[in-house]
Order: sequence, then structure tokens, then C-alpha cells
Amino acid sequence: MQQNNQPTNQEPEGSGFSQMQIEIPEHTEEDKAKLDESQQAVSKRSGRKKRFWNIVIFLINVIVIVGIFLYQILAGDFVSLTEISIDVGYLFVCFALVGVALIVDTIPISYLINKACKRPRFALSFKTNICGRYYDAITPLAAGGQPFQVTYLMSRDVPSTPSLSIPMAKLFFEQLVWFIICTISLIVSFVNYSQFSSLVNISSYIGFVLTFAMLFLTLFLSVSKSVGKKLVAKTLKLLQKMKIVKNYEKQYQRVSRYVEDYQNIMREYVKNKKDFIVMFLCMAARIVLIYSLPFFIYCIFNGFAPELYWLFMVMGVLIDLASSFIPLPGGTGMNEVSFVAMFAPYFADGALIWAMLLWRFFTYYLYLILGFGMITYDVAYGNRKYRWLKVERNLQLESKAFKEKQISSFRQERAYRRKRQLKKN
Repeated sequence: MQQNNQPTNQEPEGSGFSQMQIEIPEHTEEDKAKLDESQQAVSKRSGRKKRFWNIVIFLINVIVIVGIFLYQILAGDFVSLTEISIDVGYLFVCFALVGVALIVDTIPISYLINKACKRPRFALSFKTNICGRYYDAITPLAAGGQPFQVTYLMSRDVPSTPSLSIPMAKLFFEQLVWFIICTISLIVSFVNYSQFSSLVNISSYIGFVLTFAMLFLTLFLSVSKSVGKKLVAKTLKLLQKMKIVKNYEKQYQRVSRYVEDYQNIMREYVKNKKDFIVMFLCMAARIVLIYSLPFFIYCIFNGFAPELYWLFMVMGVLIDLASSFIPLPGGTGMNEVSFVAMFAPYFADGALIWAMLLWRFFTYYLYLILGFGMITYDVAYGNRKYRWLKVERNLQLESKAFKEKQISSFRQERAYRRKRQLKKN
């Protein structure tokens, strides 16, 4: 009886982390009804809470943008977009940069899925990437992308171990490349300190410390069994104190196996030169493309000026570093303020506010639009379509197996008849 009651106690209070790891044993019909009722209640509360915070975050974004608009108007610097000369060709270049960056960002996922499942599944990889970026954009410190990607891959029949390791491996290489580029950018800003905003410069050092800490933690979790187990133990003890995890020993053994599998796969990725080069180059290309956007946004309003390319790229990196420790989705507020402070000397005639809006659209709002559209598609049609395709694929496999069985039986029977005919002759 105690065994049946335990999962019922866990589910209403569980987090996504605990639900992913816990296998629910058989229940009676009465227990299942109670469990479904509890899960629905939790889902409703969770859904309301998410909607509430999404509305709050949206309002904060609106307030920040309206505040910058009002500041520009009161300062007398605001100019209507119709009064500004723009080069539409460079606007299409910005769209192309984001499109190529999305494809380059998808390639590592497709490559690793192909390695694990012997099928590239590029469409699944693209959706996983888009939705991961969306959840990064709506969660503080971009913490929601990887957990969603793990769950999404598992829902699409990718085995549990690759589903866990693929997003984490991609995150590790992205953090590694990001750390290298941040280090170079900070050195450049230190040498040419007068060319950069002092506020953004100081904030970027704080962001760099956070970036280094995240890379250090991921690296140790990937290579050190002792650190990985200690981290799992402390996390589970914290969840136990919060009444999220009930059976500490059972969960410790289960999660430790996941961590061990993850560490083994990460070691394979790092040791395999081809995997390392593919992941590193794709992440480097994606970061270079994204941080080229400020320069081409400048070109929209001021024309082509190649001497500013590397300077603007460094400025873009410093802005993201400066907002990386802000506990709001997308670094809301700090990103906008940092952009205005950093690029004010380079945009005249009221173009600064429009440049900032374009930059935020390409680096933040576009991911929200694409991710929301992808999730809406899945809820309305995609999930149902996948279930039908799965049934169709299973039927095709069964039909193929049946056909092969029939052919094998026919061949055996034909060989038997020939053998009998030879004996008669």
C-alpha cells in the first residue's frame, strides 16, 4: 500500500526535473483517477502562473521601450522613420544573417541525432532548436531551453540518453566558444577603453565572471565523476527539503546513472576530433553571424563602413555580457539601455531608437515569434500529425517484416520441394 501511495504524493508537488526521472508503477483505477485529477490541477496552476509571468515580462518590455521613446522625444532627438534615409538592402542582409544562423545552430543537433539514431531528422532538429531558443528567451538567465529540448526530443522517440546529452553537449560547446569570444572582446575593450561605454564595460566584467562560472560548472560536471555525484547529491537533498523529492536514495541512484551516461557521451564528443570540430565551428559561426547584426543595422542607416565591423562586434558581445546577469528573460531593460549607451555616438538624426528596435527584433523578439508559432503549430496539428506518422511507420515496418517472413517461408518451401524432387529422381 505504501508503494502505491508514494507516486501519488510525488506527482502533485513534483517539478519537471523529478517527473522526468520517476517511473510510475501500476495503479488501481481509483488511484489513476485521483492521479489524473491531481495532475490536471497542477497543470492548471502551472499554466496560470506561466501566463501571469509572461504577461508581466511583456509589460516590462513595453515599459522599457516606451521609456526610451519618451526619453528620445523629450530630449528632442526623436525622428519619424519616414524622415530617415534607410538602405533596405542591408535590412534583407540582416534577415539572411539570422536565417543562416538558425540553420548553423540546427546542424549540431541534427549531426548528434544522426550519430545516436542513424537518422539526421533535420526538421526535428530545427524545431528543437527554435523551441529551445524560445524557452531561453522567456526564462530568467536563459535557463529553460535545455530542459525543454530534452523533453521534446524524448517525446519524438529519441532515446533518453542522447536526448539528455545532445542539448547539454551543444550548450557546452556554445559556452566554450562564447567564453573565448568574450575573453577576446574584454581584452580589446580594456586596451581601447575610451571607445566603449564605462557603464557597459563594468557590467560586462560581472557578466564574464558568470559566464566563466557556468563553463567551469559544465566542464566539471562533464569530466569529473566525483563532482558530478556531489552536485547530484546536493541538488536532490535541496529538492527533498523542498518536498519535491520523497525517496532520496532511489532518485540518487537513478539520476547518478543519467549523469554517468551524460559524462561518458561528453567524453566521446570531446575525444572524437570530427565531433569537436563540427560542434566548435558551428557554434563559432553562429556567434559571429549574430554579432555581425549591429554592424549591418548601422549600414541600414549610415551606409557601408567596413572599418567599424570588428568594433561593433565587440560592442555587441559586451552588451550581452552586461545583461547576462540580469534575472529577467532576455536581459530586458539592461540590453536596451546598454545598446543606447554603447552606440549613441554612431547613430545620428534620431536613428538610434530605430536601430535599437531592429537589433532587439533580430536578437530577441524574432525568437519569440518563431518559437510561439512552432509551439502553436505542434499543439494544433504537429503532435497529432507525428502520432499518425508514427503509427504509419510502425505499420510499414510490420508490413515489411510480414513480407520478409512470407518470402522466407516461400523460399524454405521451394527448397523443400526441390529436395524432395531430387530424391524422387
